[in-house]
This record gives sequence, C-alpha cells and structure tokens, in this order.
Amino acid sequence: MTGTKNDGLYLYALVEHSGEIPTGITGVDGQQVFSLPYRDLSAIVHACPLTPYASEDQAVVTGWVLSHEQVLERLIGAGMNTIPLTFDTIIKPEKERDAKNELTGWLSKEYENFLQKFEKIRGKKEYGIQVFTNRQNIRDTISATNDFIKRLEGQAKTSAPGKKYMIQQKLEKEVKVAMDREIAGIISETQRKIQEYCDEISLGKLKKGQVPDRDMILNCSCLVSDENYEKLGAVLEEIERGGDLSVRFTGPWAAYSFV
Repeated sequence: MTGTKNDGLYLYALVEHSGEIPTGITGVDGQQVFSLPYRDLSAIVHACPLTPYASEDQAVVTGWVLSHEQVLERLIGAGMNTIPLTFDTIIKPEKERDAKNELTGWLSKEYENFLQKFEKIRGKKEYGIQVFTNRQNIRDTISATNDFIKRLEGQAKTSAPGKKYMIQQKLEKEVKVAMDREIAGIISETQRKIQEYCDEISLGKLKKGQVPDRDMILNCSCLVSDENYEKLGAVLEEIERGGDLSVRFTGPWAAYSFV
C-alpha cells in the first residue's frame, strides 16, 4: 500500500473475496489499485488526496469515470461477486483513525448488510434494455383501424371552419388516448415477456434522441442470472423481429441498480 496516514482511500467496490485481486489494475488518474481484506470480503481502493476529483475539463472527468468503470469490469471479468461504489467515493480519516481504520469500522458495522447484497447478486449481472418505436406508425395504424377516429377525420374534412376546429381538437384528444393505450399495452407485453428471465427490473427515465425517427418507450435495468442471459437475449430478438419495435440490449454492467 502506498500513501500516508493522512491520505484518503478512493473506494471502487467491495468484492466477495479475501484473496488477491487481478494484478496490474490501474484506476482513476492512473493510480495503482489494491485490496484491503476484511473477513471474507475485500475493499478495492487506491490511496488518494482527501479532496474530491474535480476538473473544469469535461474530457478529464469523463476519463476518470471511464477508468472507474474499467476497474469494475476487471473485477467482474475475473469472476468476482462485486458491489460497485459510485465515482468519487472517498473514505477519509476521522479524529484519531486513519482512512484504513475508518474503512474497516464501516465494513464491520455494515458487514451483515453487505452479505445480503452479495447473496442477492451472486451469479447475476446487470443489463440495460431500451425499447423504441415509431409513434407516427402507431398513429397511422390507429387512423386506419379505429372506426370512431376515422369518422372524426371524415367529418373534419367536410365541416365548416368553426366546426372543423372543434372536431380536430376532439380528434387529437381521441388519437392521443388511443396512442397512449396502445403504447401502454406494448410496454406491458414487453415487460411480461422479459420478466420471466429477470430476477428484478428497475425502470429508468425515458430519453430523447437516442435512435433516429424512434421514440424510447421503455428504459430499464435488469438483474439477470448467468443462466438466463442467453434466454433473455433470444426473447429480445423475437420482440425486435416483429418489426414495430427496436431493442437496445447492453451489458453486463456492475449491479449499481440493485445494491
């Protein structure tokens, strides 16, 4: 271990392992990463200043975050059951205790809680699923198949300007309701299909501009066992083959969403 008693410890993760981690791992800012064992788990750290990592250069910050994630990837790739910590988690000395003793005290206090988290994610990884559709295609289908909406569209074409405006307002409202109902059904059916192969699903915010001419309708993180990974992938391919939806399946990632 490098550093002094006045250093902090930058914490990447906890691993369910008290032996050696893979050799040659460098982390944020090129720092050497090492493990601090506690009973049958280890904290993965590097010695660091007490001040947070900060820069006005976004490229520098992005590089730091990427380095953090690469450390986690090395641990997971080595088959270690890994509880990830977020970027810039720093353990600091407190009163008479240096950072190492402060970290050990925290591990002792939360030990049983960490064991439960390790049990929850053992043999599983986090994956991201995003589902996209073309709203205009859905609207066109509704216009072609919904008799009430077709009648309103016909009335709007032949009505006088004042009445036409009122009909168009009602038409847009009915189309929106129908579209919302259709998309809700697609989301529900998609979740039903993937649920069988996911131990847990965490819904995220929808994002715009991810795929040209497509709107994201589902964004979720899934905790998936190693044995169900290929089965889930096959289901997602089947969903996409239908033609109306496109799917983005990413991972494996450290299980941030489930610990």
